[in-house]
Amino acid sequence: MLAASLIGGVFAVGGYAYLALAFRHLRSVLPPGPVPTWRPPVTVLVPAHGTPPRLEECLRSICAQDYPGLQVVFGLHGPEDPARAVIERVRAAFPDLDSVLVIDGHRLGSNPKNANLANMLPAAKHDILVMIDSDVLIEPDFVLRFIQPLAEQGVGGVTSLYSGAPEANPIAQLGALYHNDWFIPSVLVDLSRREMDICYGAAIAVTRESLAAIGGFEAMADAVAQDYVFGHQLYRHGFKVRLAQPIVATVVSEHRLNDLIQHELRWSRAIRAIRPLEHLGSLFMSPLAPMLLMILLGWTWWIALPAIALQIGLRQHLHHRLRHFFPNLPPAKPWMIVARELLNGLVLTCAWFGRRVRWNNQVMETRNGLRMNQIS
Repeated sequence: MLAASLIGGVFAVGGYAYLALAFRHLRSVLPPGPVPTWRPPVTVLVPAHGTPPRLEECLRSICAQDYPGLQVVFGLHGPEDPARAVIERVRAAFPDLDSVLVIDGHRLGSNPKNANLANMLPAAKHDILVMIDSDVLIEPDFVLRFIQPLAEQGVGGVTSLYSGAPEANPIAQLGALYHNDWFIPSVLVDLSRREMDICYGAAIAVTRESLAAIGGFEAMADAVAQDYVFGHQLYRHGFKVRLAQPIVATVVSEHRLNDLIQHELRWSRAIRAIRPLEHLGSLFMSPLAPMLLMILLGWTWWIALPAIALQIGLRQHLHHRLRHFFPNLPPAKPWMIVARELLNGLVLTCAWFGRRVRWNNQVMETRNGLRMNQIS
């Protein structure tokens, strides 16, 4: 009883402290600046697989960039991939765009996205490379604003925040809520205490020079989380990594709760493999489940209920403040915010019981450090 009460108290205080930091560092979000004038030639690499919802809309948003000297390279592992027809349709809709589709079944290591990018690289014409996931929606001026930190001396990589753009069903809305209300503030809090040394996979920009210096895509052949490893390698080799101002929107399309949990479990086990202490500490970002145990195992109701109500109230307030700074974030109903926090606790806990993850039709196993191996 006493131990449970103490643990609940630690989670309550830690949760309040984290939310206080999140409110504080939301102020670091800056409004868009003037239109940049630095416009070097850029190659955008778009690895694709399958036909998730809104794929054509996402690909069109990439091809519709208001940017001169733009090349777009799409990549698939096989000619039978259903994404091929969508890509060819989008390319036909932009006949003046310099674009190419690379189909190559070669697998460089166990990370399928990284292997796809490695196969696409020989087709890239330019020295600034922007990698954008095929389930991402971007604004017409995204590439222009996104690459600007690369003009700074010593910067070898750029990444961006990503929000969740859900399909019209409760499970997808629940999934998008994690991006919007947990991921975004966690990045702002993290950057307040240390120099950036990771990237986020929805969008990454590098120079050809910095990519070669870290060993190319070969250095990430078996990466458990290619985006994390990308930033880690850049930082370790002396390059600066910067967070660009614009954000992208990742389409969240799961219809079944189990599919959403499996997807998020892959992320969580990847973070556990790379940064186990920080993964454990992330429980303070979602302490509602252990706080609820206080009622059952130790705290009297007149202490426990106000503590839980305060946690829920602060989360609701953060939800609204985030939409003040990021107006494009979709709102969510109050009950969904509570459900999302409880689901976070479930995923984080399950991540410690096993290392296997599902990625498309493959089963992977995360290992200690930055690598994984394919099981089937």
